[in-house]
Amino acid sequence: MTLPLKQSFELYVDDDRYAVPTLHLIFAWNRAAAVEIADALLRECPHHVGAELRQGGEKLAGLGSLATRRWRSGTRAAEGAGA
Repeated sequence: MTLPLKQSFELYVDDDRYAVPTLHLIFAWNRAAAVEIADALLRECPHHVGAELRQGGEKLAGLGSLATRRWRSGTRAAEGAGA
């Protein structure tokens, strides 16, 4: 019997102490489990204000401040985002 493999996901965390998001590489059985991990990371620190979940560069989900905000070339591209 072959066990299913975990999938890799990129998780960008918006931390209000930094100008650019922090990249976390996570492994989960599926997208739903990866979203749960992202949500847990948001709740573990008051400085974590958003998270964006990607797989292979494709955005799967955005939480908190990254639910609608977009990042471009490592800088904030959202309206009103200060450097």
